[in-house]
Amino acid sequence: MMTGCATMNEMETKAAVRFGIMGCAAISRKVSRAIGLAPDARLVAVASRTLEKARQFASDNAFPEDAHIYGSYDELLQDPVVEAVYIPLPTSLHRRWVAEAARSGKHVLVEKPAALNAGELQEMLAICEEKGVQFMDGTMWMHHPRTAKMRELLSDATLFGNLKW
Repeated sequence: MMTGCATMNEMETKAAVRFGIMGCAAISRKVSRAIGLAPDARLVAVASRTLEKARQFASDNAFPEDAHIYGSYDELLQDPVVEAVYIPLPTSLHRRWVAEAARSGKHVLVEKPAALNAGELQEMLAICEEKGVQFMDGTMWMHHPRTAKMRELLSDATLFGNLKW
């Protein structure tokens, strides 16, 4: 069992965001581990297009024994224990499942890129705002060491001239 994971009974006494993962993509392994290790987050559910795939993912990724396992994304969204969902599905499916999650009252963490175009992103942001849920995309480049290095290089006038920020 993964260090940092609590059972749902333990969660009742803690203020932790309860996450469900919608899909078993390779990136889901890293994110589920990060959620499992976060002190204020708990893995409580996983869904895939088949129940067997979801079971295997939960087993392979040290989900808590009492995690809910679903063979459809709709089932996960109906789970009242789940407060937030991580959506690592293909970008072409993000608009649909972000909207469904928002309608179900779930906060959303969607994998990058968040949308196929700016219009789709605006639709997702609008429904999340309308339903009172948080929206976040999985882009982390602002906090990546390479961003600081890029800024350092771009600030060097001998390399690129005087750039305006």
